[in-house]
Amino acid sequence: MNTIDVNGVRLAYDVQGEGEPMLVVHGGFWADVLRPLASEPALNGYRRIQYHRRGYGESSGPAGGFDAQVADAVALLDHLGVDAAHVVGHSEGAMIGLALAAAHPERVRSLSLLEPLAPTGWLATHGFDVVLETFGAVAEASIGRYQAGDPEGATDVIFAETIPDWRDIVETASPGGLAKADWATFYETEFAGLGEWQLGPEQAAVIDCPVLSWKADQENPIAVAGRAFLHDLFAQCEDTDLEDATHFSPFVRPAEVAEQVARFLAHRSAVLT
Repeated sequence: MNTIDVNGVRLAYDVQGEGEPMLVVHGGFWADVLRPLASEPALNGYRRIQYHRRGYGESSGPAGGFDAQVADAVALLDHLGVDAAHVVGHSEGAMIGLALAAAHPERVRSLSLLEPLAPTGWLATHGFDVVLETFGAVAEASIGRYQAGDPEGATDVIFAETIPDWRDIVETASPGGLAKADWATFYETEFAGLGEWQLGPEQAAVIDCPVLSWKADQENPIAVAGRAFLHDLFAQCEDTDLEDATHFSPFVRPAEVAEQVARFLAHRSAVLT
């Protein structure tokens, strides 16, 4: 991978393909699990920019909050001479995509959001108290396991109920991924930031680009709340669902997810032409 020094860290990145720029933003723990998705033929018409977020993979730390993540993404786009990009983000990466679009709407051509978490403030005011309580309980139990010296067990607390084979999925998407997991970056910095992140109508009002909500058809209440959040803030939000899927399907079924994103972008191009 290539590297650049920005904002006090060294970011690792690479670029593949030609066409309209696409920034691919991974979630927590593993830096390379979206690589199969970005490499799918359905996205060959885009210049796909992948990078390891600060504190992950080949990028250096320290880890940072959403403001730092946005600054890193902007610096990378500047370095590559990209005025604006389609953004594809998964989980926390989708939240970073939203934060980027809110802070710099002119830099984002579209948002393909693969199951972001809804902000806790929004959950509290829109009748999702059960989801908020579940998130709090999972966070407490997971961080407790991490602090006891069991990071993999801590992650099991988060995913075991909805994705029992999550270890196999990570290893398939990124061989050796479990051994390369950046546990400290997530548990010591980013997990708390997920609960503190907020995005409301005022910030969302500046985001007028096309928005896609991708969701697994699994009735995960956290994902259901995330979609409701997107529709509450974005009248232009379009939906796509993947049958018999989970939150990790972008890793294990990348061809199908890439085709869904490609259809959304093709539809967007047709509407704007």
